[in-house]
Amino acid sequence: MISAPQKLFLFQLIAHLSLVPMIIYASFEEYLIGFIVYFFTGCFGMTMTYHRLLSHRSWQAPRWFWYFGTLCAVFGLTGSPIAWAAVHREHHRFSDTDKDPHCPERIGFLKAQWGSMFCPVKVKYVTDLLKDRFLLFIHKHYFKINMVWALICFLIEPFAVVYLYLFPAFLLWNMGSFIITLTHMFGYEVEGTPDKSKNIFFLGYLLWGEGWHANHHKDPNNPVFSNRWWELDLGGVFIRIISRN
Repeated sequence: MISAPQKLFLFQLIAHLSLVPMIIYASFEEYLIGFIVYFFTGCFGMTMTYHRLLSHRSWQAPRWFWYFGTLCAVFGLTGSPIAWAAVHREHHRFSDTDKDPHCPERIGFLKAQWGSMFCPVKVKYVTDLLKDRFLLFIHKHYFKINMVWALICFLIEPFAVVYLYLFPAFLLWNMGSFIITLTHMFGYEVEGTPDKSKNIFFLGYLLWGEGWHANHHKDPNNPVFSNRWWELDLGGVFIRIISRN
């Protein structure tokens, strides 16, 4: 029986291999579509929903956004919402210590960058999320849901599986993992941050505000990660808009 981490590793291996047909065959329009999907999976999905909404409960979102944002993240192939939140909450509790589940200094850069799906999921950190039937359904049927999405893409056209699904997932995994690795190794520090987290300028823009990582670690209950006028946090901008409605 293949475990969930092994399945996710195989899915992501295929997603990474999608870079080859993208380089050889993809048109400008297909690259553009891929980056647009990456925006949805990364901004609405990973940072606004998996990270700020579910992991930290730092903002109040309408229920429709729970569904929409969660599905966006699910199609980004970074794991189920419950598993993702469990590991992330543990990371914050033990950031940059021997108990940090994906500390690059402890487990090495390569494993932290591409092997974080093998971090043990401790359900004691997500007992609140386990009470949500929608999230529990997504967790139990995560790979089936992704197979359905892959089939839908295939029915649009076979190559859409690559540019509409696998290539954006490749982008999201690597950009998201850079937050795990690079922002705890390089960048500029913020006074009062309790660990080694740092801000990295280009990641702040490429991952919709996630690159302002030291700001976030200093105040993890704040849904907006920017502290300075030039620290653009697009995820925080959308949170302000949605929270007003």
